[in-house]
Amino acid sequence: MRVAGIFIAVLSILPFTLPAQNMLANGSFEDENICTEYIKNCAPEAWIATSLISNYYFDHAQWAQSGTHFLGIITGHLRTPLMRNFVCSRLLCGMRKGNKYRVEFFLRSRHDVLDSIGIYFSDNNFLYEKRNFRQLTPQLILRDTQTKMSSEWQKFSLIYTATGEENFIAIGSFKKTDYKFRDKADDGWHYFFYLDDIRIIPENPNEMICPDAATIKSLLYSEDERHSLLDKKRYLYTRTPPVVKRPQVTVIKKIDTLIIPDILFSSASYTLRPQSHQLLDDFYNQIHSRAIDSLIAEGHTDSIGSVTYNEKLSLNRAKTVADYIIQKFPAFSKPVQTRGFASQRPVATNSTSQGRQKNRRVELYLYSTE
Repeated sequence: MRVAGIFIAVLSILPFTLPAQNMLANGSFEDENICTEYIKNCAPEAWIATSLISNYYFDHAQWAQSGTHFLGIITGHLRTPLMRNFVCSRLLCGMRKGNKYRVEFFLRSRHDVLDSIGIYFSDNNFLYEKRNFRQLTPQLILRDTQTKMSSEWQKFSLIYTATGEENFIAIGSFKKTDYKFRDKADDGWHYFFYLDDIRIIPENPNEMICPDAATIKSLLYSEDERHSLLDKKRYLYTRTPPVVKRPQVTVIKKIDTLIIPDILFSSASYTLRPQSHQLLDDFYNQIHSRAIDSLIAEGHTDSIGSVTYNEKLSLNRAKTVADYIIQKFPAFSKPVQTRGFASQRPVATNSTSQGRQKNRRVELYLYSTE
């Protein structure tokens, strides 16, 4: 028997993918910031508005896209020309230059303001930006979506190609002139559009959140200055912006997969035949120089026999394969996941001998960092 016909598969044909991870903290705005001045929930954690002249943090479950919280962003004023408000946050990880990222969020408004709502990425915090917003051009703007604003929540999804210099994000209306509003104001003198559930997700499914993300999130959550203390901070830092270290870039996870068929095990046993060693050794030789992040081995059987027997056989076969690979990595200290699915996940019919043989297999998934 030749083992050359047994192949290493790619992730796209597997029954699962890596979970998408948001590169923004508190994108749902559900975590409340208790501000230092008034000891009340006056803002969402990790986010801040450039102006606190009006409430922008709303807690109304019946009006939110999900949960109970959402943001209202000023796009006009009855008496003050060019009044704007922007909301800002810091990215949890740096973007990889040239890589694509999907920016998803929900919007609603009674006013036709969609043409100028923009996403602005910057190296320094937009909160301390010296330039007027009319001097800035957002990298993403919604005028090209060919969708009209609605009073009902609508989901928007934009693709952004990174320059590698992104550190902060700001969202607001970048229209350089005033809107001519025909409806009454939303809150006193102000006109709003509303924002909820924003995410930035790498388009590459193997691109994952960086190890430093938890530290950045903790830092953002610790910033409790609002109102007068925030004004003092802005006054100081607008003159001399703080130097903010660029965050770690996202991590590219590589997933190598090996299918070990039933014929490489002794009949009705979890003992590996000698022929399997070459296949597993070849697999090890391909991945041994990488930084191994985790290992998952999943055993599968056909539908012949009892469920209890098949569960035990499939799990033991998975453990045998995992043990063989792990002995090649003496420094590997992370938990190895082994699972026995018995006949729950067939890849072929169990009504023929050929199909049952395909279903008797172990799938080995090895995650490493490039």
